[in-house]
Amino acid sequence: MAPGVLWVASRVVNPDKLSTEKFCDWYENVTYEFPDIAYRESEDFQNIAGKNPPSQELINTVYKNSAFAIRFYEEIQAVKGTTSSPTKFVISAALQPPKDASSDADFDKWYREEHLPVLSRAPGFVRSRRFKLAAASTLEDFQFGDAMETAPRYLALHEFSGEVLPWKELEESGQTEWAKKVMGGLLKEEVGLYEVKRVYSEKEWGSVGK
Repeated sequence: MAPGVLWVASRVVNPDKLSTEKFCDWYENVTYEFPDIAYRESEDFQNIAGKNPPSQELINTVYKNSAFAIRFYEEIQAVKGTTSSPTKFVISAALQPPKDASSDADFDKWYREEHLPVLSRAPGFVRSRRFKLAAASTLEDFQFGDAMETAPRYLALHEFSGEVLPWKELEESGQTEWAKKVMGGLLKEEVGLYEVKRVYSEKEWGSVGK
């Protein structure tokens, strides 16, 4: 079974009731990355919430004033760079090509034969990983909703080290004729740039839910 990742995007929806600082302080105690995508179906994972049910105070202060997009993605490709420097920046690209076999195949071929080879030669490149959607939901006002029909089917995470991103190479990677064709046909595109704030060691996340 392939490794996977639990991708979570969150935001404060009532800043008058929940400050960004308080939300981040709470959120930094949670991290999820799986050695196996099947872990999401395991008893251990299913019991995490049961072992640590949120208090009513937490529901009222955090969950009622924030929103989450929660997605499980299965890894389909990984490309490593040559640098040993730690990741400083992560580009997240959740993309939705048309739902036909030809578009899907061209999308995958573009990543494998052009896009990732170009990115891997950029200064500071650490690694890129690509994933395919396995499950998706939303949590807003402490209510879960299904999001499989609206969440982008593919996710790519591109990691870079250094003090600045290689903007020149990144811009050039999207200016080829093949890139314009693929990107121009997307049905949905969610792209974000993140600076790494904290990295959790296995010692820290290994006790989640216990």
